[in-house]
Amino acid sequence: MAKIEDCPGFETFGADVKEARKAKNLARKDLAEKVNTDTRYLANIENEGTIPACRLSYSL
Repeated sequence: MAKIEDCPGFETFGADVKEARKAKNLARKDLAEKVNTDTRYLANIENEGTIPACRLSYSL
């Protein structure tokens, strides 16, 4: 998986996902289920700067 430093323009992607999830009052588990991914992987996207595959990026 790509990291933030490898993908200019995605610096706030994880924080934006987290903010939008919280604004919708969704638990991380609920969002992970909606986009068909693992909760830990979603946590890595939100907190560790992991850049998901294109399909998951679109779903989020």
